[in-house]
Amino acid sequence: MLRMRAAEKAEVRIRAASQYLGAAAIAMGAVELLPLSCIFFYPDQQSFAPFFIFPGLGAMVAGYLLLISAKGTKAEPNPRKSSLSMREAAACTLSVWIFGILLYAIPFVLAGLLSPSLALFEATSGLTTTGLSVVDANSCPAIFLLYRSFMQYLGGVGLVLVLACVIGHNSNLRVYNLEGHTDRLLPGTARTARAILILYTTIISLGTIAYHLAGMTWFDAVNTAMSSVSTGGFCTHSESIGYFNSPVIEAITVVLMLLGATNFLLLFLLLKGQMRACLSHIETPMFYGVVTATTLLITFLLVLGADSGSETSIPQAFRIALFQVVSVITSCGYQTIPSFNYLSPSILFVLTSLMIVGSYAGSTAGGIKMYRVSIAAKGQLWSLQERYGNKHRICSRKINRFGKRVSCSEQDVADAKTYMVMYVAAFASGAFAFTLCGASLQQAVFDFASCLGNTGVGIGFLSSQSGPVELMVGCMGMLLGRLEIVPVFMGLCTMLQAGRNEIHER
Repeated sequence: MLRMRAAEKAEVRIRAASQYLGAAAIAMGAVELLPLSCIFFYPDQQSFAPFFIFPGLGAMVAGYLLLISAKGTKAEPNPRKSSLSMREAAACTLSVWIFGILLYAIPFVLAGLLSPSLALFEATSGLTTTGLSVVDANSCPAIFLLYRSFMQYLGGVGLVLVLACVIGHNSNLRVYNLEGHTDRLLPGTARTARAILILYTTIISLGTIAYHLAGMTWFDAVNTAMSSVSTGGFCTHSESIGYFNSPVIEAITVVLMLLGATNFLLLFLLLKGQMRACLSHIETPMFYGVVTATTLLITFLLVLGADSGSETSIPQAFRIALFQVVSVITSCGYQTIPSFNYLSPSILFVLTSLMIVGSYAGSTAGGIKMYRVSIAAKGQLWSLQERYGNKHRICSRKINRFGKRVSCSEQDVADAKTYMVMYVAAFASGAFAFTLCGASLQQAVFDFASCLGNTGVGIGFLSSQSGPVELMVGCMGMLLGRLEIVPVFMGLCTMLQAGRNEIHER
């Protein structure tokens, strides 16, 4: 009897996961059809339409069939009321992302633009908002440029978050949190997801208008706004933002990148006029302190001629330094300089550190996140104070979080430190893998930090000339960084265990 009940519960959870994956396939298939809107403005692009229509509709049909097969009979328990375990939710999250990457790689292959390995790399880079591209944007058809921007729009806000807007499911919150969204704006996951999506889209719309007023075409403005707010970094020109050579456009981009890299709940509080809550939040002082300090440091190095021995004027050096610091720490990856290869090792070291640290938690940015760094730093300071400080002085273990003074437990500190150790271990492993593929130490460290931090800048190792092995190592790094490591391994272990159990039952 107990075995039968356990089997029934397992079957209901499988059907619940199937419903979730089916809905994901339908949603992602629909998004793949959005670039077809480009044909109204570029009629010459209609020959590319089948490359989006067939995989998009195919995904929607497959998702619908999966939904139908998962419903069961009226007498059976409703899978929508079941709750997935953390491991099952991780497997669902990972499955959604892998399916999305495979699906969005197909048009590049069908059109003959990229080989399968390059297409997988481009799709992974787009959905994880990394921005490392193997496409020549100057010769790429407009419909594919818009397609890349839609990938970053969807990946920036999160595949699971978009699904949470439309799927009423008890497991939404657990799957939603595993994608890196830990703060709720409104009661209920669906309401929170919709509020974030509306806020996200509104900022992109305002950015598009600002770009157009600054001199961009509407096409450039739409694509650049989507990539800036998603902190993705894909651009409509191979020269990136440097193509426009406009201080106004660079200033708009800096503002959009900072908004995209800010926790969505902080933006929500800012709209409500709670400026003090935003400024006192634990991440804010450290984030803007780091941006200020590194901007001044790189400005100083540029003025001294630390980049290829050529001196730069103070205003020009500050303009370059500010844009590149914000671009890297927000993991956007735009650039206003021809190449990072011309920068000195000292500047590359600073930029690599920024890629590792990252921006706000609960934003579109990558990296370890300022929240974990702040918690780990405060925890270490409290530990030193307790060990070496005044024994009669009581140490307050409280932090400012979204305008409230809350306690920070030892478990919170331990979790932050544990994640930092895992991140560094993944970074070291990936960089070592790149050296085995032929990269120099500098290339391996910088380029894998870019992959893992979802930043998108590089010094030449990863390109359209790279082999499948290094491209797949880069893809793994990008996915690990976007899903924050733990869900990837948890999901892989769950799927392997499920496969092993299926084999034993047969």
